[in-house]
Amino acid sequence: MKTLFYVSFFFMSLSMMGQNIIEIHYRHVASENIAEFESKEMNHWSKVKQNAIDNGKLLATAFFRVADAGMINDESRPTHAFVLVYKDFKQLENGMQIWANAEAVLGMDPSLISTNDISKVLMVDRFKLIDELLPLQEFKYAVWNYSKPKDLTGFVNENLKLWKPHFQKNLGKNGFAGWGILAKVYPQGMNESSIVSYDHYTDMASALQALSPMDYDTSILSKSKMAEYDPDGFRHRVLLELLQFQGSVN
Repeated sequence: MKTLFYVSFFFMSLSMMGQNIIEIHYRHVASENIAEFESKEMNHWSKVKQNAIDNGKLLATAFFRVADAGMINDESRPTHAFVLVYKDFKQLENGMQIWANAEAVLGMDPSLISTNDISKVLMVDRFKLIDELLPLQEFKYAVWNYSKPKDLTGFVNENLKLWKPHFQKNLGKNGFAGWGILAKVYPQGMNESSIVSYDHYTDMASALQALSPMDYDTSILSKSKMAEYDPDGFRHRVLLELLQFQGSVN
């Protein structure tokens, strides 16, 4: 299974390193409905997405479950996330075409397998990719890091010049399988994160170890100016399990 998580953003004077546009759809699903929700999405609605990929309306898609989904009772917090990868803004604009012929693809009335009544759409975010590690590696878990740096230029430049080479050197070690940095296109606002970075891991233990504040590489931290660029640190970090990936972004 090829990894994906492609997200992109037009950032000031930085050259475009990727053109793919990403939508992330966040859903909340009650614990008693998770099994049904995941089954319908992976066994039925995945066919509609695959048809869109085959017909050039979508590049790829990924379906994630928040690691502690079954214990999240707060309906304002997501339990699942869908990542839809588009070639460019034009393809994103035409994204609703994906669902236009759902009945023909599914071979049944889509309302019979709808997940709308057992899930709640919380928000939709759009991103563009700044940079990521290549080639893509297989992964099973992802950590998403949400930030709103005080100095956006300094934050991004340090990620490209310091952290990317560090992660590249450690790719394939200790379960580490990938990294990327993304910038928010929409929505934007005072309470919105402006940057999201992601880390991929082959297993949960490796992801949890990476989240541990006691296990950071002190040698790389001594070279960082993140305390200046982003004095408040990550606004939020979340661990997710990859349930299904379709398509290709290579």
